[in-house]
Amino acid sequence: MNYSKRNLLALIIALLSSSFIITIFSVFAGNTPLGELMTGYQSAAHYPFSLQNLMNLFFFIGLGQIWVRWLSSHEENVFLNMSGFLPEDETTVLSTDSEIDAIRSNVNNITIRADAFLPDLINTCSIQYLKSHTVSDTISVLNSALDLHIHRLELRYSLLRYIIWAIPTFGFIGTVIGISDALSKLDIIKFMGAHLDKVAQFRALTMDLGFAFGTTIVALVHTAILVFLIHLVQKQEEEALNNSARYVLNNFINRLSSK
Repeated sequence: MNYSKRNLLALIIALLSSSFIITIFSVFAGNTPLGELMTGYQSAAHYPFSLQNLMNLFFFIGLGQIWVRWLSSHEENVFLNMSGFLPEDETTVLSTDSEIDAIRSNVNNITIRADAFLPDLINTCSIQYLKSHTVSDTISVLNSALDLHIHRLELRYSLLRYIIWAIPTFGFIGTVIGISDALSKLDIIKFMGAHLDKVAQFRALTMDLGFAFGTTIVALVHTAILVFLIHLVQKQEEEALNNSARYVLNNFINRLSSK
């Protein structure tokens, strides 16, 4: 499955998962403090269109993107653990074009993803060496390919970086709205304090303040989980890229003979 199809599948799963979780909280915990905290069941004017549910949706989209990145990193490690791409003994020297062509054919026959780190690095270095038969030029191409892969990794995390920025922003917006509503009601209570029940006054203020701080709590929890998972998956992908480059350097570049 290619990258775009995985992204589409992750988006569909995220929409279904967020809808399921929101429905569960609404049905079984809508009138409880936990249901209000997670979904804004009571405070939203047009439920389920609440700020909490928007953050929940972004959270599950982020989880879907992390799943896509984990699948890619897992495949990279599978390629690294496969044997037969390059000679790994201590005596083999790659000196003929036919040996290089055999390596390229083997890589193309085994791998499905041509854009994976290890197959791409092997193909790129093989093509360069067949053109120039110069080890220094092949090393330069290897470094350029590594730079391109690093840039590609950064681009594929751009949506996740936006999500971990957007969720706290939504939480802060909810805090500002809740405090503003509480302050506006405080003016009304001062003006009509003698005509309002004390319990009603207290409930009016605490509901708005609860919404204000509840959105911040949900945003911080969502962001903390996403940042932790992103750190783990990105580290795994970067380690796979480094290990792929080391494998090519040790078992291909160092075995080439200049002509």
